Amino acid sequence: MKKVQQYIRPTSLEEALAAKAAKPDAVWLAGGTFVLAGDGRDKPETVIDLANVLPKNLERVENEIVIDAGVSFQTLAESPLAPPILRASALQMANRNVRNQATVGGNLGAGKTCATLLPPFLALDAMVRVANFVTRAGFVDSGILLPLAEWLDKPVGLILDVRVKMELGRHAASLRWSRSDCDLSVLIAAVSFFRSRESAGAPSKKNEPSLILKSRIALGGFGPHTRRFPELEKLFDLKPLPSRDGIVAMVQPLLPAIDDHRGSAAFKKLRGAELIADAFSSAEAL
Repeated sequence: MKKVQQYIRPTSLEEALAAKAAKPDAVWLAGGTFVLAGDGRDKPETVIDLANVLPKNLERVENEIVIDAGVSFQTLAESPLAPPILRASALQMANRNVRNQATVGGNLGAGKTCATLLPPFLALDAMVRVANFVTRAGFVDSGILLPLAEWLDKPVGLILDVRVKMELGRHAASLRWSRSDCDLSVLIAAVSFFRSRESAGAPSKKNEPSLILKSRIALGGFGPHTRRFPELEKLFDLKPLPSRDGIVAMVQPLLPAIDDHRGSAAFKKLRGAELIADAFSSAEAL
C-alpha cells in the first residue's frame, strides 16, 4: 500500500496554491476524513495541509449564507444561521469526533458520490468561491464565483467558501441510507422546491391546489458522481405534489444506478425511489 511521502503545510493561500501548481498530483488535505481514512486505500504521495489556510467563518451577508471551506461539520450542525437542511445533513456524518474533524470544503472538494453535503448544496443551487494559481502571470485569483454544479464538472482550484441564498418559501430536505449510523452513505437524496402561492409571498388558500415550482433533486450513490437530476425534476414542476406512493412510481423507472460494492443497481432503484419520496415528505413538513 502506498503511503504519503511528502507533507507540505503552507502558511498562506498563495503558498498553498503555488505548491499545488508545482505538484499537480498533490492532494489537498483539509479534515483528512477522506484522504487519510484507514480503509486500506493507497494514499497520495504528496499532501498539502490546509489547516492554516482555509477560512473558518459562517455568516450571513445580506440575503446569503456564506460558509467558509474550513468550517467543520459540527460547527455547521450547531449554527442557527445555517438552513435546516444543512444542519440536519451535517449531523448525518458518522459521530461527533468525525464531525469535529471533517470540513465543508473537504467534503465538497473530494467530490465523492458518498459525500454528505454535496446533494443538499446542489439542491440549494449553491455557489462556490474558488481560488486558483495562474502560473503564467504568477498571481492568485480568489474572486471566481461558480455554481457548485459547474465546478464539479471541472474541479479546478481550491474552494474557499460556499454561498447559499436564503429564499422565502423554499422547502428542502436531505436524507441518506447507510448500513449503520457510522457507515459511509450508500444513497443520499436531497430535494428542494417552492409552492406556487408561497413563492409569491402568500399562503395557499383552503382547497386551492398548490403547484410545485423550481424543484431540485440531487442524488449521491447512484453513479460515480453526485449530480442533479433534471430528468426527475421535470416530473414535478407545475404539478401538485403526488402522494408518497405516487412519487415512488414516478421516479423509480427513471432512476439510473450502477452496481458497486455499496449495492446492486436493482436495490438502489428500489430504495432510492423511496428515499426521494421521503425527502419530499420531509421537505413538505418543513
